[in-house]
Amino acid sequence: MIRILLADDHALFRAGLRRILEEQADFEVVAEASSGLEAIALAKTAQPDVAVVDIGMRNLNGLEAASQILARLPRTAILFLSMHSDERYVYGAVRAGARGFLLKDSVEQGLIEAVRKVYAGSAFFSPAVARILTRRAEIDPAEAADDPYERLTERERQIYLLLAEGLSSKEIAAQLGISVHTAETHRTRIMDKLGLHGIAELVLNAVRRGLVY
Repeated sequence: MIRILLADDHALFRAGLRRILEEQADFEVVAEASSGLEAIALAKTAQPDVAVVDIGMRNLNGLEAASQILARLPRTAILFLSMHSDERYVYGAVRAGARGFLLKDSVEQGLIEAVRKVYAGSAFFSPAVARILTRRAEIDPAEAADDPYERLTERERQIYLLLAEGLSSKEIAAQLGISVHTAETHRTRIMDKLGLHGIAELVLNAVRRGLVY
């Protein structure tokens, strides 16, 4: 059986994905998540072979969630879903370790093939996404090395994205099970590392990176 985790913040869309997948006798949906943080937690316990992850989720977007899932479960194949083939999302997906990128308008026709291919260790990209990748076959390592975002710790990335989504330090502390003081300390370090001077700049920074939607 191919064990599959679904992560998308729209319950009706997840139900549609489950219906398509469970028509295959050798597919089993072992967990469903409605946020990035929930996807990470469920991946730890469900140990999926394939994680089908929407890029544009709240409470940690799919790119960062997938990156953290792979850090814990490197054998899990990541298949991203998105409404858009924007270059930022495509390159972010590659950086996050995706084996596949399927546009949501192609789900009915492509989901089964995409899951089988990434499970087998191959790549699967919707045609529009593949065209972007052929224009730029690989990410320039020097570009990533010079990006201050890459110097953030895993916890700092979580808090950066939650701040960008509009959560307060108190709300973040409750989400992550840490003290408000710890959340504030992380916030200060994030601002220093990225050279930002307020929440408005942080949100703009995240939007420019394609990390909030």
